[in-house]
Amino acid sequence: MSGHRPRKTTAAVRRQNAALAAEGGSTAAIPTAILAGTFAALASVFAKLTLDARTVEFLQDACNTVLAPTTPYCTSLFIAKEGETSPVVVAVRSACFALIFICNAAMWTLFTKALNRSKSSATVTVINSAANFCITAVLGYVLFSEPLALQWWFGASLIVVGSVLVSSDEANASTKTKIE
Repeated sequence: MSGHRPRKTTAAVRRQNAALAAEGGSTAAIPTAILAGTFAALASVFAKLTLDARTVEFLQDACNTVLAPTTPYCTSLFIAKEGETSPVVVAVRSACFALIFICNAAMWTLFTKALNRSKSSATVTVINSAANFCITAVLGYVLFSEPLALQWWFGASLIVVGSVLVSSDEANASTKTKIE
């Protein structure tokens, strides 16, 4: 048959991934892992926007910033009758709910690509988690005015340092087994 290309075998794919990792694929995994952590943080922001009572205030502030600070249109757009919810708020919350799944799908796709490009899965996991912690904290501070206590940063850095130590032990152990 002309134009037919045989599928790569699993062994061929493994050799290709090993060659990629040997050529510096491990460094290519770092930006991908950071991007995966960013999408994980965005999923948590959209989850908060879906469920938080302050979403209406956030929408009103955004509307007033875009249209005009004193327009009554923004206020009337988000106010509904007693016991009802504004259709605009329902639409925004529904969009945020859908974005949770989209961001999680993007995060898992990028995380898997980073794992394939890296020599050590622990390294990718550490970078992904660290990016997720830090970006979630910054977005919470910027968007929701959540306080960033020194205790939180200390705890997050202990988790990251512990993960780095575990991943370095795993990388050292895998290097020793390859040498032997």
